[in-house]
Amino acid sequence: MNAHAIDSSNTSNASLHTNAGRASPPEGARQSFEAWLRPIWVLLAAACAYASYATHDVPWAVLARAGLPLVLPAMLVAALAALKFVELHAYVQRMEAMAERSLGEGADAVLPEDMGPAAIARLARAFNVCVHHRARRQAELLHVLAAYAHDLRTPLTRMAMRSELVEDASVRDALARDLAEMTELVDGSLSCARMQCSAQEPMRSVDADSLLGALIDDYRDAGRTVELEGRVGRPVVTCPHALRRVLVNLIDNALRYGVDVRLSVRVEAQRLVLAVLDSGPGIAPARLEAVFAAWYRAPETAASASGSGLGLAIARRLTLAMHGELELENRRTGGLEARLTLPLVAT
Repeated sequence: MNAHAIDSSNTSNASLHTNAGRASPPEGARQSFEAWLRPIWVLLAAACAYASYATHDVPWAVLARAGLPLVLPAMLVAALAALKFVELHAYVQRMEAMAERSLGEGADAVLPEDMGPAAIARLARAFNVCVHHRARRQAELLHVLAAYAHDLRTPLTRMAMRSELVEDASVRDALARDLAEMTELVDGSLSCARMQCSAQEPMRSVDADSLLGALIDDYRDAGRTVELEGRVGRPVVTCPHALRRVLVNLIDNALRYGVDVRLSVRVEAQRLVLAVLDSGPGIAPARLEAVFAAWYRAPETAASASGSGLGLAIARRLTLAMHGELELENRRTGGLEARLTLPLVAT
């Protein structure tokens, strides 16, 4: 088994350090709660001292009828308990928001372990242990998947060479089609494994116009025509390899199913919109979201062109890693628009 099929070493550790640097403890919330707790404790101590003094100089029966020595400490204890409950609830909500935000971006959520009370810190540590274990197991499975897929290429190549020796042309063609489909599945499995590693690529400032121009030139050198409309005009903070892979998947899909393929570039406020447009058959409205599922192929396009059904699934995952959005929309004039939207941040 070839262990070099994919370079995903230290993937889990890199993701943990990346997210650990991104998450920060809620210092404002902690200081606010501590500011409220101090006067509550002072008032509670004063109330207890007052109750002790009052019971020393005044008969307990008289004070009990008045109720003052008991009511004030009880109210302060209740206020302290309520404040503690609110504090724990606020920290749990903040942890939940951190985890959902990180997981929504396609990364492994890592929570700061020094925020809030001891119980919250222990919960964060337990959560991080689970995340670390999951990331390690995922990296191991990716190595296995990549190795199996890589090693399958060799027997497939031998089978393709031997199938050419078959004298019956119809049988030979059928074998060639089956082998081509198997090769696509193998390549798709490798793409899935590599996509998981590309999702951990760090963000950095890149010259978007140069990246897009080089991409279009590569298609032109390969004899494929893809028009480029518009320009960014400024550096973009993103993951360049992930961005290129997303655009390649979208453009390849457009070239596979349609013609007159264009890459439209426009800047809208604080967003960069990259739209790949074609004049193909489009996708039924009910399946515009389903096609993002791995291995899914729309019935109306599956028969017209080959494919593994992984291109859009990979593109969606990498888009989330770049904090962006990927949507499909049928064009009014016919064809499909694959719209990639990325946030623009100051460089």
